[in-house]
Amino acid sequence: MPIPSRSAARRVAVARLISLTGTEAAFTALLFVIFKRTGSSTWLAAALLLTIGMQGILSPFGGAIGDRFDRRRVMIASDLLGALCFIAMAFAGSPVALLGVAFASAVAETPFFPASSAAVPNLVAPSDLAWANGTIAFGSNLGYLAGPGLGGLLVAWLGARAVFVGNGLTFLVSALLVASVRGSFTGPRDEEEAEAHRGMRAGFVFVWRDPTLRTMFRSFALVALCVGSVLVAELPLTTSFHGGSIAFGLLATSFGAGAVVGSLMGKRLTPQTERPVMVAASFINGAAFASVVLMPALLPVFGAMVVAGAADGIVEVATEVIFQRRSPDLVRSRVIAALEAVFHGGLAVSFLFAGTLVDAFGPKAAYALAGAGCTVAAIILVPVLRERAGHAQTTPQEPEVLP
Repeated sequence: MPIPSRSAARRVAVARLISLTGTEAAFTALLFVIFKRTGSSTWLAAALLLTIGMQGILSPFGGAIGDRFDRRRVMIASDLLGALCFIAMAFAGSPVALLGVAFASAVAETPFFPASSAAVPNLVAPSDLAWANGTIAFGSNLGYLAGPGLGGLLVAWLGARAVFVGNGLTFLVSALLVASVRGSFTGPRDEEEAEAHRGMRAGFVFVWRDPTLRTMFRSFALVALCVGSVLVAELPLTTSFHGGSIAFGLLATSFGAGAVVGSLMGKRLTPQTERPVMVAASFINGAAFASVVLMPALLPVFGAMVVAGAADGIVEVATEVIFQRRSPDLVRSRVIAALEAVFHGGLAVSFLFAGTLVDAFGPKAAYALAGAGCTVAAIILVPVLRERAGHAQTTPQEPEVLP
């Protein structure tokens, strides 16, 4: 078996950077085209529901694939199918057709994240786990940073179709990088232990039996339920300040810039600091979202989103490390997929009412809701500080009965 090394994490990080840059650019183009053709926040909410929201429903299935098959092959297949979907999107004319192909791309991409995240502890040494997750998050967040602004520029310059085709090509490059990684993406499997973690529900069962993961589960579900409305409000907020496609791209870019900084800070987390830093960052996130309500122009909104992004980047790295460390390899994809499911499920629910909220009360109402929700979610996280710093368990100590 190949010796774990940092080079594997670097290649996965570059793959994430390239594919997410293209995806964020294409997603910006998709939302801009939908809003331009319909002029409706409800259509924006529908686009978000059929893409980000549907991933919450499909995540358990994607996690099961990651635990059942070799994760490298799962990631490559996901990239290739995603490439086909986005190239097809360039030929979809009506808003309905665009949303149909966007939904297909969400289905294709679903297995990638739980498989890649679950593979990290197999690719690097245990002492490098925070470093690896911070490095991969840095690549992801750099993609989130570059993608929206690039998407806004390219839509104005070349049109949305070119952006969709370009994103398809980034998926192909990502697949090649994943194929070039030296190392095992999947750990050894014990048949008896595998029998104890059968089925797509295994990830949810494992999380519910672990007190720390269960608390984090509840907190992040509330975050998603409240923050999802911000995604619907971004373009209307930009429009209310008389901004165009470039300003819309820069608004999302501001959050991404902060997240890049947060992921770099996350690389320095230790088992002793990850929990208190995660809780503190969650409180900062809530305050940053809430402050948008008082902003008189877009420039200070950009600053608030940088702060929110930095806090979110730290929380992201801490969450990945904690979930990876506390779950065994044979169920890890499903555990991570369970977190994805509850988070994207919360987003999906928020998209159902976000369009109505923004249309009725204005885009700033969505930021007020996000600020309040993130603050309450941070309070929910406080009990995780009671566990002894650095303690990690790979199996729950005291099984509980699911409600």
